[in-house]
Amino acid sequence: MTDNSGVNKRKNKNFVINNRSILKQYALKNYEIFGQGIIVVNLLLLDSKNLDEFHLSDDDLIDAEEQTVHQLISYIPQLNFWFKMISLKIKKKYQIDIQAEDHSHNKFLIVFIKDPSIENFSIYSLKIESS
Repeated sequence: MTDNSGVNKRKNKNFVINNRSILKQYALKNYEIFGQGIIVVNLLLLDSKNLDEFHLSDDDLIDAEEQTVHQLISYIPQLNFWFKMISLKIKKKYQIDIQAEDHSHNKFLIVFIKDPSIENFSIYSLKIESS
């Protein structure tokens, strides 16, 4: 059996690179509305490499409590149940406490979920340059 983790990491990194500007706009817009949070990409629902067709616009904003990992792409605010759940899993897997770290609007965490139980996932940091 071959290990596909290298291929998956490269695919996720390419996804972030190819969609950097859309993800940045999405992160900043949601940060202004909901405050600190993380972006979650559910790879189980993703069948395209480009976000242009998903129209991550203001019309698609969902209440902070309604944000869930069961959407293709979601912004999970810090006070949301899923933020706490993902935070615990990141702390266990990577020994990173995202609740204790200072995440400002200049840096966002992107979590790629690879299974329904959120046991297999990867994280990326998206830095947004100050203007």
